[in-house]
Amino acid sequence: MSALRHRGVTLIELMIALAIAVILLVLAAPAYTLWLADSEIRAGAQSIAGGLRYAQAEAIKRNDSVQLVLNPATGSGGWSAQLVDGTVLQAGFFAEGAPRIVVTPTGGLTTITFTALGQVAATNADATAPLSEVALSSSFSGTHPLNVKVGGIGHAGVKICDPDPKYAADPKGCF
Repeated sequence: MSALRHRGVTLIELMIALAIAVILLVLAAPAYTLWLADSEIRAGAQSIAGGLRYAQAEAIKRNDSVQLVLNPATGSGGWSAQLVDGTVLQAGFFAEGAPRIVVTPTGGLTTITFTALGQVAATNADATAPLSEVALSSSFSGTHPLNVKVGGIGHAGVKICDPDPKYAADPKGCF
């Protein structure tokens, strides 16, 4: 009888192991959901920052104005780097890595134009002010929002920043 007891696990032991696994999964699910939402915010911010850097580099490379047009629609939105005549050079879509993020451009501005020198133009081709900041957040509570900032007129550094006021004067708040 003792030889049979050492060959495997009993049904009771298996059920206890499964119950412990289920309890651990239930406890980990909220943290995983929060991590996933934060990852989507970061992916969206990196996508927009990458698009801005691409548009700036293309403006320098082509020695011509290039604009980035942002579509902030949740789920179906994205951005496109294009020439002033509307020829699309590259596009990015939030559905590829950040389908549930909320994208809010400051002041409702959705276009920024880079000059042939890679600087932010004072006005876009349609005489509107250039986009300067985009806030990214999630409808899921507890997430950490991010902002994408573009330098002002005359310079065009692209930064992803933490909007928390405690980082307002701290350069470590942007990366």
